[in-house]
Amino acid sequence: MVVETIRIVKGLSIASPWPALFIEKENVLIFSDLHLGLEDEQESKGIHIPTSVFPKIMESILTPAKELSCDKIVILGDFKHEFGKPSEAEWYSVKKIIRSLREIGVEPSIVRGNHDNYIILILKEMNVKLFQPSLQINNFTLFHGHLEFTEKEEKAKHIIIGHEHPSITIRDDLGVKHRFKAFLTGKIGNKSLTVLPSTSPLAYGSNINETLQKDLLSPILQKIPLDDFIPYAIEIGVAVKRFPRLRFL
Repeated sequence: MVVETIRIVKGLSIASPWPALFIEKENVLIFSDLHLGLEDEQESKGIHIPTSVFPKIMESILTPAKELSCDKIVILGDFKHEFGKPSEAEWYSVKKIIRSLREIGVEPSIVRGNHDNYIILILKEMNVKLFQPSLQINNFTLFHGHLEFTEKEEKAKHIIIGHEHPSITIRDDLGVKHRFKAFLTGKIGNKSLTVLPSTSPLAYGSNINETLQKDLLSPILQKIPLDDFIPYAIEIGVAVKRFPRLRFL
């Protein structure tokens, strides 16, 4: 499948039709919120998922990495799902993704998210770098988004976060609602902010155009004007489409 890069700010593109951002100059792909192990947690609660989502997550990461000949990938937090020690399924899945990336010549790094407790146990064993609370790549500051900005992020020019799992709801001509994961991008004063959708097919998160701002997950998004942010709806593996600013949805 051909990967199309859709420029959203200077030096930063969406790697369509995948839930990834591409820092062009550095040849780095960014993903967020894989939540490996979420599928098993749902099964333990009696919620049966007919088809495993792990192969879809693998495809979402490996396909654009190969197509764009990337050298590095950053997982922007919540690599795994369980807050406590990694389950056997999480351990297997995290290692499988790391090994698969290295087999195609891509080195992964992780920015710590709120679900990534104990992940250092796996990453040390696999010799993978963990950054907390943020990672700087060129002019871009990568930050999971579950915490308030530190002084470092306040001074950044371009900030990329995850955590919110943004989605938008669109009503068709018959009045039927359709929900899509989405990238969000916009301005906070003199800096740009871009929010990644979750990579996990099971994590739809916040319905941005129908959720009260005070009820959003990220303390960052709770406090900034979002009306002029632009959503890019994504059907993973199919297409990415730019929509009007949130105020018009």
